Amino acid sequence: MYRLSTDVGGTFTDGVLLDEKTGQIKISKVLTTPSNQAVGTIEGITKFDVGLDEVSFLVHGTTAIINALIESKGAKTALITTEGFRDILEIGRSNRLEMYDALYKNNDPLIPRYLRFGIRERINAAGEILIPLDTQSLEQIVATFRQNGVEAVAVCLLNSYVNPRHEDEIGQYLQDHCPEIVFSLSKDITRRYYEYERTSTTVQNAYVMPAVRKYLKSLEDQLTDNDFQNTLQIMQSNGGVMTSTIARTIPIAMVESGPAAGAIGAAALAKLTGHNNVIAYDMGGTTAKTAIITRGMPETTDSYIVEQRPILLPVVDLREIGAGGGSIAWIDEAGALHVGPQSAGADPGPACYKLGGTEPTVTDANLHLGFLNPRNFLGGEMEIDPALACQAIEKLSSYYKMSVDEAALGIIKIVNTNMSALLQSITVKRGYDPREFALVAYGGAGPLHAAAIAQEMGIPTVIIPMNSGVFSAWGMLMADLRHDFAMTHIKPLLQAEVSQVNEMYKNLETRLRGIFKEENVTDEDIEVSHVMDLRYVGQEHALSVAIPNNFTEKDKVVASKAFDDLHLAIYGHNAPEEPKEVVSLKVIGIGKVNKPNVKIIAAGNKKPESGAQTGERQVYRGNGSYESFQIFRREKLLAGNVIYGPAIVEETTATTVVESGQVCTVDQYGNLIITQK
Repeated sequence: MYRLSTDVGGTFTDGVLLDEKTGQIKISKVLTTPSNQAVGTIEGITKFDVGLDEVSFLVHGTTAIINALIESKGAKTALITTEGFRDILEIGRSNRLEMYDALYKNNDPLIPRYLRFGIRERINAAGEILIPLDTQSLEQIVATFRQNGVEAVAVCLLNSYVNPRHEDEIGQYLQDHCPEIVFSLSKDITRRYYEYERTSTTVQNAYVMPAVRKYLKSLEDQLTDNDFQNTLQIMQSNGGVMTSTIARTIPIAMVESGPAAGAIGAAALAKLTGHNNVIAYDMGGTTAKTAIITRGMPETTDSYIVEQRPILLPVVDLREIGAGGGSIAWIDEAGALHVGPQSAGADPGPACYKLGGTEPTVTDANLHLGFLNPRNFLGGEMEIDPALACQAIEKLSSYYKMSVDEAALGIIKIVNTNMSALLQSITVKRGYDPREFALVAYGGAGPLHAAAIAQEMGIPTVIIPMNSGVFSAWGMLMADLRHDFAMTHIKPLLQAEVSQVNEMYKNLETRLRGIFKEENVTDEDIEVSHVMDLRYVGQEHALSVAIPNNFTEKDKVVASKAFDDLHLAIYGHNAPEEPKEVVSLKVIGIGKVNKPNVKIIAAGNKKPESGAQTGERQVYRGNGSYESFQIFRREKLLAGNVIYGPAIVEETTATTVVESGQVCTVDQYGNLIITQK
């Protein structure tokens, strides 16, 4: 049997096929099909020439959700909320995300005001019903939905996190009277008390739900037509996977599915290579993303922001900028050169792809400078044209009255600077010293730029994994099933009733195990951990600490000290004498799945075999000078081989650059380990 993963990116759709019997891995890479990502996914799968009836496990990651939110191309959505709270999406937190941007403007809400409805009802913070739900007004609201062609409804009532009875009643009414309209109840997504963030999350979930359901049905139908007989798994933003059935209800949990998979893969690679702390760096065709792995695990956060709109769900803590191979170089009104965030994407793509693109991109610049081999792009499967790249870059060189070489080099310097700033945002600006980390670089363009960025930032080690161009898809095969549930419970820590806390955890765990039961996960394969959010009394923000699954009075002291230590590590100060307050209780459930074993490659001598080096290539380095780079084929390298920079290592899905002054060693798993001499 085989295990299969597919990852849809902005430019390419990647696939990894694992033979469970032999451990052999095959890969595929095809252009993404933006009009229907399922088409490109199936195209990539068919390249493996394996019957889907032989596939026991298939996990899929997609950019469909993030694209819909960024481009505001979701469904026509309405909101039902408590009377008097219909404007919460516009009021928000009354703050500016960009404090020093004089031109800052909040994005418009995804739901216009005329489709936001306040309904008479009231439940207090203790969960007591003060005003019963006015069900009669729902008839008029539903009639307005039909008049305006509403496709999805978000329901988020005040204090429903503690008592969801009224939300359940609205959901039942919608199910009975307008089953053609999909709806999302906040109590099914998050039971935390942050009113604005909870509403924003529910709205975004409903906004993408019709498109996601249509997309998943299209994909599943095509998989079934190709004899796939098992359950489709979907990658989540929290680093776990879920079944497509669950994904239909909580599609917002997929918002960063591909990048999260890369972080999970980087964490697995970190353990394999003996590095506890690594920076995961993924540069694809459209964006560059980074995450931090400490103590062998990706750091996560309880909320995420897309286009200024918060999502109150656990997600691998990612930083992202519009810097990829397809990022377009352009000149602003003042004559300054920029790279990105606009991208040529898969259609029309960079100019050199010969698909109609005419704007200069990062890929065009790398090709013109000599880093890319026009005859071996994607292993020779895709032909790219240096003349078209040169023609596109001439737009910049003629404006600045410089050579095309210098203009191309300028593009690369700018994008490297942008990515160095990205890595600094997740390390230096958060108190981490990048010199104490290794850099795991992957994605179609990541290995091209990683060595230069590491030199600039003083990162001592760069790790380029096997099949780095499809590494996020490989990371999906390393991910377990995962679900997170949380409930607000605001109490002074010392006064919290242990029996009540354990009862709330039990309720959350029951819900968690119910989800796993739907996914056919046995009890012995489930691991459940409990987490408590704490803060000093009077604080706004909380920190999460792990607690035992059977909470006792003694554990209050342990949790208090753990919070103090964590506060000191993150903020540089703490106040152990100050009383603490419980904010939320969380459970994290992991459903274990079988993971691929990483194969050890054949060993060789320090000097690569004669067939490994295919020649040399001149690369433009600036000021009219060129440097000769040795060219190697990665599949010909053996464990123990050592390559001295400057050198270029080519493989089917990516190209790795080893800069002057660096040494590249092949480890026993085939990873390229780049260090300074």
